[in-house]
Amino acid sequence: LVGSEMCIRDRKSGCDGTAIGAALGDARDDRSSRPSSATARGAQRDRHANLGTPTTDATQRTRGARGARGATGARCAKAHATSKTNETIRSAREDSPLTFKAVSVRGRHPTTPSRGMSAPLVPTEPAAADAAPAATGDDDDVVDPFNVTSASSTGINYDRLIVKFGSTAITEDMVARLERVTNMRAHPWIRRGIFFSHRDLGSILDHVERGGRMYLYTGRGPSSEALHLGHLVPFMFTKYLQDAFKCPLVIQLTDDEKFLWKDHSLAETYRLGKENCKDIIACGFDISRTFIFSDYEYVGHMYPNIVRIQKTFTYSTIKAAFGFSDSDNVGKHAFPAVQAAPSFSSSFPHIFGADERVPCLIPCAIDQDPYFRLTRDAAPKLGFLKPALVHSKFFPSLHGFGTKMSASDESSAIYVTDTPKQIRDKIVKYAFSGGRDSVEEHRRLGANLAVDVPFAYLTFFLFDDERLERIRAEYSSGRMLTGEIKAELVGVLQPLVAAHQRARLAATDEAVRTFMSVRKLDV
Repeated sequence: LVGSEMCIRDRKSGCDGTAIGAALGDARDDRSSRPSSATARGAQRDRHANLGTPTTDATQRTRGARGARGATGARCAKAHATSKTNETIRSAREDSPLTFKAVSVRGRHPTTPSRGMSAPLVPTEPAAADAAPAATGDDDDVVDPFNVTSASSTGINYDRLIVKFGSTAITEDMVARLERVTNMRAHPWIRRGIFFSHRDLGSILDHVERGGRMYLYTGRGPSSEALHLGHLVPFMFTKYLQDAFKCPLVIQLTDDEKFLWKDHSLAETYRLGKENCKDIIACGFDISRTFIFSDYEYVGHMYPNIVRIQKTFTYSTIKAAFGFSDSDNVGKHAFPAVQAAPSFSSSFPHIFGADERVPCLIPCAIDQDPYFRLTRDAAPKLGFLKPALVHSKFFPSLHGFGTKMSASDESSAIYVTDTPKQIRDKIVKYAFSGGRDSVEEHRRLGANLAVDVPFAYLTFFLFDDERLERIRAEYSSGRMLTGEIKAELVGVLQPLVAAHQRARLAATDEAVRTFMSVRKLDV
C-alpha cells in the first residue's frame, strides 16, 4: 500500500500521512510540504560546512538550545489549543439534556433495568453456546458483515442469533458487576438490552479488578459523506466505556475496505475517512486517550501482525466465513486480517511499548462478529490474548424493522446533517407506526410496540428511564396516539442532532490531525 515503506522507515517518529495524502490526491495546505525551520537551519549549516564557513561547537549548542526552546514552546501551545478544542467539543455535547451523564454507584446497590420497560429486553440467563436454534423462521434472518435482512416485521430474532453465533447474553448480573467494577451507572443501552451479547466481558472485568490495564477498539468504514444516527450508536457507547474504564481507545478507519467493496476511488475513500473522523471526534472522546487512524496511513505499523494473522487464515476458512466467491477480488480475502490486527496491543507500540498482552474490548454491531471469531481463533496460535466483544442490536430504518437504511433513500434515516424541519418531516411522514388503523381501535387495543419505530428510537435516545416508561405505558394502553409519540421523538432528536452539529464545528482540521497523529497516549 502507498506509504507503507515510509511508515515502517519512520516508525519511531510516526507517519502523519502527508506523503500518502499527496499520493491519493488529497488537497492539503501547501505549508505541509514546506521544510520546518529546524530543517532549514540544518540545511543552512550543511551549506556552510560545504563552503568552508566556520561554525563553532558553542554556536551549534546555542542554536540547538534555541531550537529546543522554540520546539517546546510550540508543542505546549499546540497542546493547549488541542485541549481547548477537546473541551469545546465535550461542552457542546454536554449542553444537550439528552447526553448520557455518568453517575457514581458507590454507596448504593447497583441499578437494574426498570421493570416493565427494560427487563424484557435483557435475558435473565445466558444462552448455551451449543444449543440448537429453533427451526421456525431461522432462515428468514441473514446477518453477516455485508447483509442484514429479516422477513419478520419485528426484525432480527436476537435470542436465536446468540445461539447461532455462540455468544453469551448480557444478564442483569453482568450489568450489576459492570457497575461495581467501574463505579459508574451502566449506560441505558446496556441496561435496556440494546447491547445484548458478549464474548469474554467477564474476563475483562476480572482483569480490571486485579488492577490490570486494557484498551478499547472500534471502527468505521467511510463510505458516505454524512453519518446517520445508527452510525453514532457504537461511538456513543464507546465514549461511555472510555469514561467508565479510563482507558486508551483506538478507532480504525477502514478506507481500504471501502475501496475494495465500493465503487469509490482511493482518494475518495481517504477523503471520506477524514470527514467521518470529524463526526467521530464530535462524540466527545478524550484526546489524551484516543488514537484514530486511517488504514492507508497506519498499515505499515501493523503489517508484521497482519501477515502473522494471514498465515493462520486459510483460503477455505475465509470463503466459508464471509461467503466470498472465486470472482471476488483478492483484496477482500486479505482484508479480514487488517481488521483483526488492532485487536492486539503489539499493533500499537507507540501506546503500549513492548507489552503484547494488554487485553482489548471491542464494542460493535453483531454483524461484525465473524471477523472477530476468526481473530479469536488466531490469537492463541500467535501467543496473543483473545479480544473480548460486546454486541449491539441494529438501529432500525424509519421504514420499519424489516427494511434497511439506505444512502440512496434519505427518507429511511435521520442524518446528523439534517435540519430540525427535516427531522420533523421525516418522523411525521415516514416513521413506521405500531398504532392501529383507527382512533377507536387504538384506544381499545393500544399500540404494537414490537413494530413501532418511534418507540424504538426513543428506547435508543431517550435516556430518562422514568419518562420512557411513562410513554411505554401510555402508548401501549392506547391512551397516547401515534401523533403524540412522534411529537415526543421530534423533541428528543432535534436537540440531540443540533448538539452533535455544534460539536462537529469544533472538530477542526487541526483537531483531526492531532487525533490521527502517532503519539503516546495516557494509559
